[in-house]
Amino acid sequence: MRFIAVIIVLLANTSCTKDYVNVNFQVEGASNAIIVRIDGEHTVPWDTIKVVENQLKINLPLDSTRKTFYYFLFNTGASLRIGIEPNDDISGYVDASASMTKYDLKGSKLSEQLLALYKPVLESSIIIDSLDEFRKLNKDIDSSQINMESRHYKCLENRYFSHKNEILKIMEIDSSNLSNVFGFFQKVAAAPLFTSKKEDYIYFQEFGDAIIKKHRNHPLAQIFILERKRMLRK
Repeated sequence: MRFIAVIIVLLANTSCTKDYVNVNFQVEGASNAIIVRIDGEHTVPWDTIKVVENQLKINLPLDSTRKTFYYFLFNTGASLRIGIEPNDDISGYVDASASMTKYDLKGSKLSEQLLALYKPVLESSIIIDSLDEFRKLNKDIDSSQINMESRHYKCLENRYFSHKNEILKIMEIDSSNLSNVFGFFQKVAAAPLFTSKKEDYIYFQEFGDAIIKKHRNHPLAQIFILERKRMLRK
């Protein structure tokens, strides 16, 4: 009898595990979004959904990995990335009125980590845009072009290292989070954050080992393994 009771409990728990995750966004500035599933190095168009009365509601299916990533591209050029796991229930706010998306969400560890990794990207983009705007405006006849370019380069360099440090601190909070893979491929302007075997070896080892140990068979982890091998061969 005890054995039968255990089987019933297991079946009940299995039946309660949904194969999809609820996503509910309040969206400003956009009328629809293309949703693409990220399958490792491939992307698969999944659906186009309308924003109705500033609401985007959808049930996103989990794939066989049970850790599934999606990319939202709004008709304004704004975009965001989320990751979902069983029992997630995502809600949040999206300002999709400009190409640099401002958003907030809760209800998913993968998606919350992706948001944390995205915030330095947003800050860097704002700073770089302001620097570029300053260069356009500061072209009077008395200005020193060489000095201005030198200051511009120094500001970019400072932002590059600040951005990198911010990303590393975020990864440290949850070192085995699969979303960290995306952090390793970030750039400041056109400059990748992690490109040096000498300087970045420790980060590829520390965070890479944690990701690979926990998620070795996931397509994203497989991509990271290949990238790490390529980097460390340099």
